Amino acid sequence: MEATMTMTKKSSLIKSKFKAAGIHLGISSIIFLILSYFIIFQWYPFPYFTADGGWQGIRIVALIDLVLGPLLTLIIFNHHKSRREIRFDLGTIAFVQVCVLAWGIYTVHDERPAAVIHWDGEFYTMPSKSFKEQGISLNVLKQFSDQKPPLIHAHRATDLETLHEILRLSTEEGLGPFEQLHLYRSFKESRDVVFMNQLNIDEIVSYNDAMKTELDTFLAESGSEKNDFVYMPLNARYHNVILIFSKEGDVKGTLNAPYKN
Repeated sequence: MEATMTMTKKSSLIKSKFKAAGIHLGISSIIFLILSYFIIFQWYPFPYFTADGGWQGIRIVALIDLVLGPLLTLIIFNHHKSRREIRFDLGTIAFVQVCVLAWGIYTVHDERPAAVIHWDGEFYTMPSKSFKEQGISLNVLKQFSDQKPPLIHAHRATDLETLHEILRLSTEEGLGPFEQLHLYRSFKESRDVVFMNQLNIDEIVSYNDAMKTELDTFLAESGSEKNDFVYMPLNARYHNVILIFSKEGDVKGTLNAPYKN
């Protein structure tokens, strides 16, 4: 009889644990969906989600929100405790999850591409923290582009004074030319200069079958010809891609197969 009661008590405890963890998971799932919207559509919009860390950001948030919190509830929750003890346990779990989640959200937000800079024939993504470390407000970048994130051209200076400033910032602060605000110009106003360095897409796809398939699919879906677009390389943090531009300077698509430099 005692053994039966013990088994019943354990079974009841396990069921209550999974029920509590399930409720926690449901609440966390709603929060995760909201955060996913911001990560996918606001902080890492196409085509930067896979290329520049959006996927990694989603995984960080999912690990904290969908795994850590419910797992702690599953381990700690015990309906045999007093109401006061249960409230304390759940409050502690919520506090820990909120703190860790706040860190995760801050990290993902701080690493988001705040600008995409063209320099010397290639584009480079610049995370928000890079501008923050320089004391540059992101609002300043809006003057160069109305796209999100803004596309910016870092022009190649020829005057001696600017060249000295580039060298000073490079040696003293470790900033590459594409990270230096004084070189920034409007991308669309500079697109003729930028597009002079466009890739020879015919040559690239001739030795890359995966990229050729991607290109053919893109052209079929857009109903356009290959020469209606301009192709430029993007150096992102996780995956280099080719940006496909309209002649007006709008990003229309990408080729995700790695290209040869």
